[in-house]
Amino acid sequence: MSRLIDIQPATRELPAELTVAVGDVLRISASGGHVTAGTAVRIVGIFIPAVVGIDGQVLSPAGSPNTVLFQAIAPGQAQIDVLTGDPWRAPVKHRTTVVVAP
Repeated sequence: MSRLIDIQPATRELPAELTVAVGDVLRISASGGHVTAGTAVRIVGIFIPAVVGIDGQVLSPAGSPNTVLFQAIAPGQAQIDVLTGDPWRAPVKHRTTVVVAP
């Protein structure tokens, strides 16, 4: 069974290397990110929060994104960067290597 792995770099540093399994999803509290090397991980997307109102309308606040999702898709390695902090004035880049075990 795949896991949803929650990472919050604002409260601690990303590890230099993180080992996961194929199918696992990394949910990282960040305003941006991308895969810089390797094909074992793909970025699912960069998201802002939203809720469903009582009338069925989807509501989301104005502001920057705060969640990035990556999925482990094949055995191997990939390097990812994620951005935290204010994305327009002082973003902080965090880099980690994701090792995807078979």
